[in-house]
Amino acid sequence: MKKEIKISIAILIIGFLSIALYWFSDSKSGYSIEDERLVLPKVDENNFSSLPEVKAYLNAIKEALVKTNGIVPLESSEIDSNAKIAQEFLLHNREFLADTRDSQGRVEHNDIMTIRPAIVSALAPRIKIKCQMTLCYQAEKYNFVTNTTTRAIVDVKNRKLLELKRFSQMQPDVSKRLRDVAKAIALNAPQIKKELGKSPSVKDMSMANVRSSLNNSPCENQNHLCVAPTFSYHDKEEALWAIVDLTDLNLVAAKWAGLGKTTTPSCISERSFQNREIMEKYCQKDTLYSKDGWSLAYRITGSDGLEIINATFKKEPVLKSAKIVDWHVAYLAKEGASSLDDSESYVAGRRIEYVRDENDSFRFGYNDAMGCPMYSTSVVLSFNVPQIKPIVKDGKEVGFYILQDYRNPKWPMACNYRYENRFEFYKDGSFRVVGVNIGRGCGENALYRPVMRIDLDLGAESFYKYDNGSWQKWLTEQSDFQPDAKEYDNGKYLYKIVNQKRGYYMEPNRGQFNDNSRGDNATLFATRFKNIEGAEDLLTLGSCCKLDEDGVERYMATHESIDNQDIVLWYVPRIQNDARAGHEYCWADTVLENGKLVVKEYPCIVGPKFVPIRR
Repeated sequence: MKKEIKISIAILIIGFLSIALYWFSDSKSGYSIEDERLVLPKVDENNFSSLPEVKAYLNAIKEALVKTNGIVPLESSEIDSNAKIAQEFLLHNREFLADTRDSQGRVEHNDIMTIRPAIVSALAPRIKIKCQMTLCYQAEKYNFVTNTTTRAIVDVKNRKLLELKRFSQMQPDVSKRLRDVAKAIALNAPQIKKELGKSPSVKDMSMANVRSSLNNSPCENQNHLCVAPTFSYHDKEEALWAIVDLTDLNLVAAKWAGLGKTTTPSCISERSFQNREIMEKYCQKDTLYSKDGWSLAYRITGSDGLEIINATFKKEPVLKSAKIVDWHVAYLAKEGASSLDDSESYVAGRRIEYVRDENDSFRFGYNDAMGCPMYSTSVVLSFNVPQIKPIVKDGKEVGFYILQDYRNPKWPMACNYRYENRFEFYKDGSFRVVGVNIGRGCGENALYRPVMRIDLDLGAESFYKYDNGSWQKWLTEQSDFQPDAKEYDNGKYLYKIVNQKRGYYMEPNRGQFNDNSRGDNATLFATRFKNIEGAEDLLTLGSCCKLDEDGVERYMATHESIDNQDIVLWYVPRIQNDARAGHEYCWADTVLENGKLVVKEYPCIVGPKFVPIRR
């Protein structure tokens, strides 16, 4: 019978690092991390401009600065014939080009990142009606100077711009060209070769298009666009993260991390993506459904997972929208930050600082977006079509739930992820928004934060928190940390949202729903509705790794009034994964059982329940 000692991760620039040992009754087994550290290139150590992928990209930038107002267009191989029409139109559209020069008229570097058929969740209601009668494409452009993403909806048939929005300080999914540039840099970085003791192989690489953040590096403080190609070595239970800065076309850092034990094979033959059916039936249109007094529509979004819209119960409006817009993933080194050697304060000519918490920890990680399986660069993609199943309690059917499964193609191998979006609807009018994480991730010390956006449809709404034995009204936008609560109304309810006639209690998960959950430990935000704040597909929010920031804070800058207003609730659970034998949580592994390899799942399930109030 084997015993596991909990892995302790310590980060040092140069010197001793953490040791992870797995003990078995008869012998030691598995990988022992003896050199886990953050690897920082020296100033001007890297020069990737001669790489074919980088050289071609630099030439494209030079050409764009002269010919196309600084915009690097997508290559023909990346887009279909209709997208080519949309791109040509946009490269000559004055409104689309309005932010390509600074106040002095100097051209700024922009890239078109994606052009694809318009996904219904990205369309405003009036635009959706128009797109039902014509052919619409959506394009995303990124300004590297201002860190701004522009999203355009184009009527391809009539060559007309239907809608244009700009998202300041937000970044899009990267193009195939930039993904290939990131791969080339990671594969040819001398630090990577030195760390591996050999030239890295592309077959060991994953997540080259996953946006990443390294605290207080150019990837964060300078608002650079960064991704994290990762080299995984399952036999040694280790992974090397390469943080690539696509703004400066350089390697910012490399970081060793343990993967944990795995016997998972490289693929699971039963998996199949029904891509075409998913796109046509669930991404490009809404699906209507009615049962048990509920009527609603649902759709798979481009980057915000499964979304429920326009839900009513017995003809009374309940929900305008509910979805999970992001999963923030932070990997924690529990000790060693105080020993970091920060004498190398510049990397690639830019200042680097290290975040040291009071508990001597250090963080790194990235954000996951869940999206449609085609025309999207999200890496956690819809797996099969949405499922609708009954909720059974004590042998009786009490409601139904809608489930969408999202997976990396090689899940449950290390550095692959699986999330489920689940929305539960009960015959008594209550409902629950649920996020499920089934790992496996890149290590055994991960903190996951799903960002849930819930917009009820009660008209003029007021919001309350139960405190000091009574309900206290919030008059302005606020946030609250659930673990700080000392009491609950009726032992269950911490919040409520109401109008003059009816409303809903909000019951946070504390493990009472009989799903083996360890609770939500959530932060709740109440903000005033604004269309640009998530009513349509939302770009990635916030930092993966600043645990005191969930990204929603940007919407509370002015603390506007929310009393008798349209209120949006943001609910961000906080989940620590666990890989200890007999205590697995947010985890998955493949084990030999009865002579066969069997995938074992240890999901973590979070999310609040809403219970109706009659006033």
